[in-house]
Amino acid sequence: MVRSHVLYPAELTAHDKESLTFHKFPKLKSKTLGGFLFSAKFSSRLYNKPVNLFHFTIYLGCYLLGGFPTGVVLTKRKFGLDVREMGSGNIGATNVTRVFGWYAGLLVFLIDFLKGYVPLLLIQRFFSSESPWLLTWSGLALVCGHCFSPYLKFKGGKGVATSLGCLAYLAPVGALVGVIVYAIALSVTRISAVGSLGGVLALWIYLAVAKIDMPSTVFVLLVSVIVVSRHHENIRRLIKGA
Repeated sequence: MVRSHVLYPAELTAHDKESLTFHKFPKLKSKTLGGFLFSAKFSSRLYNKPVNLFHFTIYLGCYLLGGFPTGVVLTKRKFGLDVREMGSGNIGATNVTRVFGWYAGLLVFLIDFLKGYVPLLLIQRFFSSESPWLLTWSGLALVCGHCFSPYLKFKGGKGVATSLGCLAYLAPVGALVGVIVYAIALSVTRISAVGSLGGVLALWIYLAVAKIDMPSTVFVLLVSVIVVSRHHENIRRLIKGA
């Protein structure tokens, strides 16, 4: 049944009220994804509670986007080879650099970095009225997509570049600290895994001394666990001295 009127909360602006008038005619815009997202966005403001389906759509989209296997696609199209069958078998920038050179590795790193940064930028730009936790869980979905790609039978990279991209948007100072420590550790040891783990440790220290918002703090803690767990084989080899 179509409602004959719409009740507007007092805090909504005149522009929002005008935009919400299509709630009287829900079939008009439900046929397009843009109309659905637009409706869901303003519905969450109208009723002052999150729209679970809307949030789920965002998280699923981030997971699928984060799962794009940059290293595999680039090496297959550019060199006709699968990076998973070469070097360490990892799809990330480090192994691509080791096998195909710094240019290919840099390109993979930049794309994986942007996979984390750009989606959060767009979410904040178009859905700024939503809870800040939307960015936290969206960033986590991006990293999980990279590490457990649905296009590679839920296998993937170690999540460093994509995590850094998310962190560069959520906590840029923390991202800079991590990059500096990574560069120092890498230059001393010549082992990328040591640099990555050093960067994670630096982020934990940064969280202990800096006052950043709780959603960003939770993101750093959860992603740190994922990145460290993805380096478990490297940690085992370092402990054995290999």
